[in-house]
Amino acid sequence: MSDHRTAWASVWVVFAAGLAAGAHICKVPPALPLLRADLGITLVQSGFIATMFYAMGGVVGVFVGAVVDRYGQKRFALIGLACLCAGGVLGVFVQDYQGLLLSRFIEGVGFMLFTVAGVPLLAGVTQPAERPVALSLWSAYMPTGGALALIAAPIALATLGWRSLWLGIAIYTAFVAFLLARVVPAPRFGGGIGSLRLVAESVGRPGSLALCFVFFFYVAQWTSLMIWLPTFLVDERGASPANASLLTALYVAMNIPGNLAGGWVLKGGMARWQVITLASATMALTAACGLSAGLPDPARLASVLVFSLVGGMIPAAVLAGGPVHARSPQHIGTTQGMIMQGAQLGQFFGPLLVALAAQGLGGWSASLGVMLSFAALAALAGLVVGWFESRLAAPDPATAR
Repeated sequence: MSDHRTAWASVWVVFAAGLAAGAHICKVPPALPLLRADLGITLVQSGFIATMFYAMGGVVGVFVGAVVDRYGQKRFALIGLACLCAGGVLGVFVQDYQGLLLSRFIEGVGFMLFTVAGVPLLAGVTQPAERPVALSLWSAYMPTGGALALIAAPIALATLGWRSLWLGIAIYTAFVAFLLARVVPAPRFGGGIGSLRLVAESVGRPGSLALCFVFFFYVAQWTSLMIWLPTFLVDERGASPANASLLTALYVAMNIPGNLAGGWVLKGGMARWQVITLASATMALTAACGLSAGLPDPARLASVLVFSLVGGMIPAAVLAGGPVHARSPQHIGTTQGMIMQGAQLGQFFGPLLVALAAQGLGGWSASLGVMLSFAALAALAGLVVGWFESRLAAPDPATAR
């Protein structure tokens, strides 16, 4: 990359590869009713199918980030895409619940490797002034790829079945891996610091830890609605699987302008903590409306869409904050691993807690308390982020004299 300009072709290729990662996440929710019928699984078991994807990253995300920083971001991005592809192909041929769990775990390994490497890859091809814009675009990889998968799902599910959806996304993943190998250069930073030191120095950054908690509680909310919305629409509102998938695609797509708006308001000078807390408050209000059985369906749907739209500002704020709180450019991948570990844990536990509340306490409305708790804790973590950023911005007394 030239030292005087951003390599936007590389930015777009990394984003295109991110679409594959987003598609692998979002292909499961619209297929859950068919998966339950095909494999004979329960509601909670289907929740594990959705969340097994996040198990590996939820346990060792920060260590993945350190390995990526130490041994090569581009190398592990390609390994991650290969795992996504392999897990998807395995899923085409499985015949039981255990086999599908294994395929989702392999996909989860790939997702973690690729997404941890994505931010340092972008940092390596962008200039500092344009990096927030690139990272705002990157924050939209999941809802954009997910929406495309959800739009394709009704056609696949109604014709060749859920296995064809798995295969099509795997083929696309192989294609973008080829493009990334050819177009995107390896970053010039990294490799000079040992993995354990990277972990220790990154975990010791309290602002980075606060970002992790923000992402945990945000993702726990957003993913819970994304995963269970098709099941709710089919089981309780009598929607067809095709219509449920399209409505879920709309929910996911509404997150995209929120992602872009988050980057825009940050560039315009709005503080990160303000974006996080205001968006969290809006998510709490709209979750209460969306899960209220006393409101008509159109009002509940509108609330769910606003929930996704405004909530989408949080990923842009968090991901743009990673390089700010990282100790050095060599720590960006490790910091991203920490943030993604928070996201993976939120994606793992959030939908399961919501399903347990719905199943054990009498329907989806009973899960509102879980959702409101997540929103309140995300806002609190956002305030902590703001406090640490105010300390970063304060002049050093030793140099002020």
